[in-house]
Amino acid sequence: MAIRMIKRGLNAELDGQRGLMDFAGDATLMYYLMEEAQEGKRAFLEKREPNFQQFPKFP
Repeated sequence: MAIRMIKRGLNAELDGQRGLMDFAGDATLMYYLMEEAQEGKRAFLEKREPNFQQFPKFP
């Protein structure tokens, strides 16, 4: 999926507004499927602080 997103990101401008909107929607969906986002959602629903220590930080 990452290779596909890179390719779509490079071509999104050429596809006009529709291409940019599709790319943004796919990027958002990809984020919400990540384990880090799931921890944030679970923490919110359980009314607790999220524990992001298990996830590596990238500079």
